[in-house]
Formats: sequence, structure tokens, C-alpha cells
Amino acid sequence: MIRQDYILRLIGELRQFVGEVLGSGDPGRTGEALSAVLHAQQQLFHRLPEDFTGRSLDDQVDLLARGESAVAAVEKAATYAATLTEAARVYSAANRDALAQSSRQLALGVLLTAAQRWLEQRGLLVDEVTALRAQLPIESLLPPVAELLAAWDAA
Repeated sequence: MIRQDYILRLIGELRQFVGEVLGSGDPGRTGEALSAVLHAQQQLFHRLPEDFTGRSLDDQVDLLARGESAVAAVEKAATYAATLTEAARVYSAANRDALAQSSRQLALGVLLTAAQRWLEQRGLLVDEVTALRAQLPIESLLPPVAELLAAWDAA
């Protein structure tokens, strides 16, 4: 329960900070919000950004899940997806729509990968998957994410 409380607090603080930055109306603070997102991701992975960014989706989920129970791995994957969704909010506010869509698509891919690996925990991810699906036109999905979504729908 302590881990879950920590994760919930991390995401809550990140969402609050991003909201404050975006609500400030100061476009110059976009970098601050993105730095906060990256810092949250670094805490989640317990690694420097260069050790997890640029890796494949499977490798990123592997890093998150290393040494974790199924429930904890899914929680960490959902937390990572939440950080990516916050990054998408920042990119959208900065009119960088392609980066926003890319962040949302990666978030969806993380959730779907976790759901596929830990089928018994799939129910924990339904709300997040549904929310991201609503923001991503099916025709915009890259083939690997589209395949994961098709597997999700078939399950």
C-alpha cells in the first residue's frame, strides 16, 4: 500500500504542477512542465532518462516490471502512461500536436503491453485505455499499437 500511495502522490503532484504551469498562461514555462514529467519518469524507472528513452516499448515495460509483482508492474506501467499523458497535455498547450499524439500513443502502447503481459490485471487499466482511445483516431495508430489494441478488443 505504501508503494501505491507513493505512486498516486507522484502522479497527483505532477498533474497539479502541469496544471499550474499551463494555467499560468506563460508559454515560457512549458520547459518546466516537461522537466517535471521527465523527473517523474526518472523516479519511476530509477534510471537516468538516457537509460530508458529511445528503448523499445517492450524494453521499457521490462525495465518497469523488473523485480515487481504483477500488480506493482501494472501500477508502474499505468503511472508511466500517466506521465506520458501529462507530457501530451504540455505539448498540446504548446501547439505541438504531433508530439502530443505521439505521447498519447506511447501511453496507450504501454497500457496495452501491460494488459497483454498480465492478463489478470487487465481490469486495472480499462479506464485509462478507454480515455486514451477516445483521444487517438484508430487510423493514426502505428501498426504495433494498432495490433495491441486489436488484441485488447479480442480479449
